[in-house]
Amino acid sequence: MSHDRHLVVFSGAGLSADSGIATFRGPHGLWENTSIDEVCNFDTWEEHRESVHRFYNARRVGLAGVEPNRMHRLLANWQTRWRTTLITQNIDNLLERAGAQDVLHVHGFLTEMRCLACEAVWDIGTTAWDPSQDRCPNCGSDLAVKPNVVFFNEPAPLYGPMSDILGSLGQDDVLVVIGTDGAVVPIGRVAERLRCRKILNNLDPVAPEEFVPGMVHPRQFNRTLFKPAAQAAGELDEIVTSWMEAWSGSGL
Repeated sequence: MSHDRHLVVFSGAGLSADSGIATFRGPHGLWENTSIDEVCNFDTWEEHRESVHRFYNARRVGLAGVEPNRMHRLLANWQTRWRTTLITQNIDNLLERAGAQDVLHVHGFLTEMRCLACEAVWDIGTTAWDPSQDRCPNCGSDLAVKPNVVFFNEPAPLYGPMSDILGSLGQDDVLVVIGTDGAVVPIGRVAERLRCRKILNNLDPVAPEEFVPGMVHPRQFNRTLFKPAAQAAGELDEIVTSWMEAWSGSGL
């Protein structure tokens, strides 16, 4: 029975952690020993330009030494089987390297640079940006160029499309949430409102003393898998396949 069910995957840092990419939050996260105001504050980044570029250069160059894991490859494979939209908070390129297409990176893309003077955006791959020599290829600016990553206090233009996609999910659709506690984007609150089938894959549940509204909780989902993303891929694929291929009786 053919249908046009929509599968949406919303992912966070836990998706890429199994590939060796450090998370920003939590124990041993990048923010633990780094000043957010120095390297990720839109209001102050120009005062710390060298620190900003040094920090993101290290992250960007480091991408060359990691590989997509089993979960990245599964999500790319889902796009070949069903109508699948991938939304991620991650700024790495591992989904694309696994073969995924049209990924919605709501917090920006690490391999890209953006010029605030002319709004040009261009890809530099896994190379470092030299703020003393490199320039915007469109207008020639140097001081206005920043990583195309959404900083704190900076507008996130893809939040609108993200909300539209999530809000469009109906009872016959499927939402998969991977590797995020909902502390930044309140995906738990979104999941609670949706009538579609929903599954959560995180390393651990959010501790009760840390839970705030908007974060994820097992009660918001039909199924939960608490294990590393790469280890959960096989079981997750079985569950999602059964949901996507089941006849719902709704006319799809």
